[in-house]
Amino acid sequence: MGDVVHASPVAAALKRAYPHLRIGWVAEDRHGGVLVGSPRIDRLHIIPHAQLRRGLTSGAMWHTLRQMTREIRAERYQVALDLQGLLKSAMWGVLGGVPLRFGGHRMRELTPLLLRRIPLQDRPDRHVVQQYLDALRWLGVPCEFPDLYRTPDDAHLPEPPVEFPLGVAPEAEASVEKKLQALGAGPLPLITLNPSAGREWKRWALERFAELSDRLETELGLSTVFLGGRGDLPLAERLQSLKRRPLRSLIGQTSLEELKAVIRRSAVHVCGDTGSAHLASAFSVPCVSLYGPTLPDRTGPYGQHHRALLKRDLCQRCPAQRCVYKECLQWITVDEVFASVQRVLQEQAVSGSLGG
Repeated sequence: MGDVVHASPVAAALKRAYPHLRIGWVAEDRHGGVLVGSPRIDRLHIIPHAQLRRGLTSGAMWHTLRQMTREIRAERYQVALDLQGLLKSAMWGVLGGVPLRFGGHRMRELTPLLLRRIPLQDRPDRHVVQQYLDALRWLGVPCEFPDLYRTPDDAHLPEPPVEFPLGVAPEAEASVEKKLQALGAGPLPLITLNPSAGREWKRWALERFAELSDRLETELGLSTVFLGGRGDLPLAERLQSLKRRPLRSLIGQTSLEELKAVIRRSAVHVCGDTGSAHLASAFSVPCVSLYGPTLPDRTGPYGQHHRALLKRDLCQRCPAQRCVYKECLQWITVDEVFASVQRVLQEQAVSGSLGG
């Protein structure tokens, strides 16, 4: 999901520079729904991920491959821009008969044989959103966004603004409104929390999420709602036993469209290194993100580096460039996260942007 969100400003910049262009996007069904309703994308080609993973002997796989190939070829695209540099993304330009194909990232697997490389600086301290936009600059596309190369001394500076062309369907907004009312979330400023992450070592301790939720509700009088996918339902069961106050949870109860809707209406979103962080930044929702083995500099929620909490620089056990023990995430305390959320709410109250 993060890769899709991070690449979306490229479509926005292309459409602004050349409004006549017809822009298509090929994405897997697991995360392609993030782009549904985007005002900058004319055609979405959604790949049924499960079908293609069935293996070369599967008739369903070959049927899907032929169907997607015909669909892409019918659009007669002239240029393919593959920002991932992976075989599974590069092959669609080849199968779709696109004559000009460019790769704008680390060229891996067989992609050097399929794509023309766009030379980009791959720096760990440069956010991937700006790196993707560098691909447009190299292609000569007029880009309104500043070409800012940050140094470690610039870490305190905000990222230059970009447009994330994501939308939320009115039906999803209405559905989320009903679900929040059923939970008793009410009109109070809403704090959403996502305790999940793709890997176990990216997850802050669940008992701390429960404690944080209780304190936000008790000490600040806020509504907190937990988010997550269907695979995270066991987390909801554990939270039920860990929380002292009643659990408000939409874990496993939202579609991707509804997830966008509930995050967009949040006053603050709290999560680890996971996709919902990038949705929050795309909708300009303050995101207090919790990092451990991974670093937020390059792939964290864009423009919100100053709200990311991490303790990796305090570690004395792991090599400087490699996290081995994966324990520093748990050094982040509930007090620190609570203070960060409180600080964001105070900033919003001063600016008059606090909502529910």
